[in-house]
Amino acid sequence: MKSCAFFGHSKMNVGQHREKLLEVLKDLIENKGVEQFYSGFRGDFDVYCSFLVCELKDRFPQIKNTLVLSYIPRTVVHSYSDFDLPRCFDDSVYLLEKNVPKRLAIVETNKSLVDTVDFVVAGVMTHFGGAYMACEYAYRRKKPIISVIDGWEI
Repeated sequence: MKSCAFFGHSKMNVGQHREKLLEVLKDLIENKGVEQFYSGFRGDFDVYCSFLVCELKDRFPQIKNTLVLSYIPRTVVHSYSDFDLPRCFDDSVYLLEKNVPKRLAIVETNKSLVDTVDFVVAGVMTHFGGAYMACEYAYRRKKPIISVIDGWEI
């Protein structure tokens, strides 16, 4: 089973990229064997992609939508199931195996996520910021990066 992660800007008009995103997601599912999608659900791009994956589950019931946690929720004492998972997700995962300072948790989670997945879908328009850093890391790790922003390259 192949997997995919989403990295994009926290503030952007993602709706204008809906058709391109749907085209990319359908291609990943139908032609590349992707069944597992991961999202941090932190900004406009991640949230929008998560809802699109949820929408596509009617047509492709085999796909799975997983929330990637950068921090363990305060309500979690014994298991991840102790907190309310947003409806669009099937489950959640915490990828950090080592303690990192809170200010580095998202960056380190993104690196772990890149190391986990087969594909990256990018909604990045600039060459700075956390989403760009994640895509740059994916590029260095030779992961296929599919940009939904026309003309953007790392």
